[in-house]
Amino acid sequence: MNLIRRSRRILREDGLSSLLWRSIRFGWTTLVWRRELVQWLPVWALEFAFEVRSRLLSRMSDANPARPIRVDPDEIEYYHGSDDPWRLGRVLDGDWDEPEGRFEETTVYRSLEARFLEGADWGETELYAEYRDRLERGDPYWRCSTEAELEVYFREIDALYETVAEDGYRSQRELLASEDADPRDANTDAVHPAVQEVGVNVYRDGELVKKGAGFHRLAIAKLLEVDEIPVTVRVRHADWQAIRDELRATSSPDELSDRARSHLNHPDLRTIVPEGWREPTRSTQYD
Repeated sequence: MNLIRRSRRILREDGLSSLLWRSIRFGWTTLVWRRELVQWLPVWALEFAFEVRSRLLSRMSDANPARPIRVDPDEIEYYHGSDDPWRLGRVLDGDWDEPEGRFEETTVYRSLEARFLEGADWGETELYAEYRDRLERGDPYWRCSTEAELEVYFREIDALYETVAEDGYRSQRELLASEDADPRDANTDAVHPAVQEVGVNVYRDGELVKKGAGFHRLAIAKLLEVDEIPVTVRVRHADWQAIRDELRATSSPDELSDRARSHLNHPDLRTIVPEGWREPTRSTQYD
């Protein structure tokens, strides 16, 4: 009944076209855009679905979240807290772009560093102590709800590190195409494995900050000094999105603002900046 009353109010106040448009958006988000359905889409269909979604929903970026950008893992220096924005493709204004801390000071990074660079046993690490304590208090980390799951969890981190060290860092798309792994089994943070790369948000100044999936993968990539990894951009600050909009609307680099010109080498702009507009050599930082 609430839905019927709301529909009547929209029809009365905003007209038939508004009601039809909102009905389409409601149907898309509640009936179509469901993880149990979306995760089985081929990647090309997922990309198309995100294009449709960006047109149906407001405050969305022109960038397709299903197309990851490639980033030097050492350029991701900070991480977000759990309450910060995370929805794929969203553009948000305001003062949300403040990190919680440095990534290399997290328990995950310090523990993996102790394990793989210093040779510590897992039982000697902060991460193991934290999860073991939570298990004993009856408040386990969701992946480690039993003693057996706790041991499997740390063995899987060992296996992931060894795989990246021996075979290189593989993207979620590569894993989907392989016969020896199905990333859907480990997809816990997104509607589809292809958008389950290491997640980041982009601040107003272009800073890439860790958010969402991939804490272990990012830590391993840093420890193994991987040159570049694919990342999924989740949320962009509205001020940063304004630079993307300016670039897409400009036909000559001479027409760009100083702010836009200073970011032409940024990885989030790589696909929309013509090759001739960039600096001859790319620095280790974005600008």
